[in-house]
Amino acid sequence: MFLVSNMKKFAFILCSSFIMTQCTKHVGTTADAVATPYTLKVPPRFPAPLIPLENPLTEEGVLLGHKLYYDAILSSNGLSCSSCHISNKSFSSPLFVSKTGEHISVPPHINLAWNTEYNWNGSQPKLDLLCLGDFGPDFFNTNMSDLVSKLKAHSEYPSLFKKAFNIDDVGTLSTDELQLKIVYAISQFMRTLISSDSKFDKWIRHEGQLTADELAGYEIFFTEKGDCFHCHGYPLMTSNTFNNNGLDAAPTGPNLGYFLVTANESDKGKFSPPTLRNVELTGPYMHDGRFQTLEEVIDFYDSGVHWESPNIDPIMTKAFKKYGLSLSPIQKSNLLKFLKTLTDTSMMSNPNFKKL
Repeated sequence: MFLVSNMKKFAFILCSSFIMTQCTKHVGTTADAVATPYTLKVPPRFPAPLIPLENPLTEEGVLLGHKLYYDAILSSNGLSCSSCHISNKSFSSPLFVSKTGEHISVPPHINLAWNTEYNWNGSQPKLDLLCLGDFGPDFFNTNMSDLVSKLKAHSEYPSLFKKAFNIDDVGTLSTDELQLKIVYAISQFMRTLISSDSKFDKWIRHEGQLTADELAGYEIFFTEKGDCFHCHGYPLMTSNTFNNNGLDAAPTGPNLGYFLVTANESDKGKFSPPTLRNVELTGPYMHDGRFQTLEEVIDFYDSGVHWESPNIDPIMTKAFKKYGLSLSPIQKSNLLKFLKTLTDTSMMSNPNFKKL
């Protein structure tokens, strides 16, 4: 659901204020429903989550979004959000290939309440608008008339929409209004998908131990030896910035990254560093899935960086890195073992995140 064309995203951003204003006119004709505020449990050491005033978390909104996330009722082709964001893959999936042949690694739907921008190149600044393009032909290819009929005839959705948004009849909403409410609900559910209980988290909380090899990998990750922590610091394991990590000597096309959003020359080749939480489950790696394994990723940072890439991050060009990190096979193995301590198996099995 992260894979929406830039043109569609900008169109939705431009019209979003109009849509949200129009949505306020639909007041219940029966007793007005009052949704219950949802308290998001913020893990230790995490910053405050980003919850927009126009779409506050409610128990009823999260429940509606949870059900819709897994329901192919939204599509005309049998797909649901969960088709590309699989729970046991950290709500991610293997490589997506667009109709134009572009290869895109599907980011995981975890800890999104702390993201400041979305998509690899930051083309969408708001989670609450992120999924709007999924109704289009590239994904759900939704027939909105059919969707309205199915929602109205459903045994649960009329009540769920009433309780979440005080909507008596989804048929009274325009297409834009209904899509926005659906995406609002799904966004609320996605903000509850929190990963914070990995082996590494437990070690940080003094609730478990790391092995000697994992500790050695930890030292590489969080020191100048590996320098991974600058873009993947604890607790989010992402910096929510945009960086050129030297993937390409001369980025072109989709590999131009953030430049495609800002048109600033200094942004060529920059992408948002993904969270490394559950990273062993979310391959292939990089924005285009060019690396199949974490071993390949480690080898790239060790000796494959294109130092001449324009706007390459200064972290990548420190003097002692001129000829790579020079990690030994044992150091690479230990770094890999540490990365696997970021896997949160409890999240994968959490019944609150499974299909209802």
